[in-house]
This record gives sequence, structure tokens and C-alpha cells, in this order.
Amino acid sequence: MPSLDIHIAIARKYLIKYNDVKDELAFIKGNLDPDLAKDRIASHYTKKVIKNDLSEILKNKIGLNEYLSDKNIVDDYEKGYFLHLVTDFIFFNFFLDKDYIKTTDYFNFKKDLYYSYNIVHNYLINKYDISYYPFENEVKTRIATSQTDASYNGEKRLNIIPYKKLDNFINKILDKDIYNYLKDFKN
Repeated sequence: MPSLDIHIAIARKYLIKYNDVKDELAFIKGNLDPDLAKDRIASHYTKKVIKNDLSEILKNKIGLNEYLSDKNIVDDYEKGYFLHLVTDFIFFNFFLDKDYIKTTDYFNFKKDLYYSYNIVHNYLINKYDISYYPFENEVKTRIATSQTDASYNGEKRLNIIPYKKLDNFINKILDKDIYNYLKDFKN
């Protein structure tokens, strides 16, 4: 899934571009919570996949239909949560290089992904308003846990998140507001 840095960049830019959020803190909290949850499989409505095919695993990482049948997007927290899941869905299904997905396994994918997060971290901080306040402690704890989960032990890995493509991805997510995404995914 996209890093918390990517999610916060999108959420903060969304708040600037659209005026459909009244409680910005609730929106940011909703946007962060799927990745801050102890059970990220449940928080992302991930479908179980038996296959060892990375493409199948990524297609089923985010259960948007399951989320929408379980929740009504009526408050700013749910808007943030929904934007998070939309971002993950588009990242897994359209952002990542298809040839790379065909030629790697999930184990190496996770290592490359977390290696890439470390590379783009400073870039995102410098280019976007990356501030986790007032959720700083929760975010630092999750980042520490995630780095342990997919440690690449300092080895050189493949960067699968090029800067220009990342900028295009962030801007593409912001092409639509939450209501238009709701229409898309409900249909």
C-alpha cells in the first residue's frame, strides 16, 4: 500500500483543492487509520487469495465494494478512510509497473516497496505538506513496526516508486472528489 507519507500528501492536498470537509482532523485521522490499525487485513477489507501470484494478491488487497456495503460515507472521518482505500486500490491496480508485477514475488515486492518508501520519504517531506500532527506518536509506532515487517536489512533494492510517476499519481488521485469516486465504485 502507499506509504503514510503518500497518504498524508494526498489528504492535505485534497483539503486544499476541495471544500467538502468540515472537520479536517477527523478527515486526516480517517485517512491514516487503515494503516494504523492492528489488523490491516480487516481495515483494508482484504480478500483472501490462495494463489502465489503477486498480481492476484494486489488485486484483492483492497475490498472497496465490501467497505461500501459495510459503511455509509456520512462524516469526514469516513471520507478520509474512503480516500485512503481509493488511493490504495489505484496504487495497487494502476500505479505499479505491470512487467515488474509479473516478474517478482510478494516477498521481494514488499522489500522493494519499503526500500522505495525510504527513498521517497525526504522527497515527499520537501515537496508536500507532510505533517502528522497531532497523530505523530501513532504514525511513528506504525512506521517502526512496518519497517520491521518488511526489512530489507539495508541491502540495495529496486526503487519501484519514481518521483515523477509519484507526482502524477498524487495529482491523478486528486482529479476527482470523494463523491465522484463513490459514484464510480458504487457502479
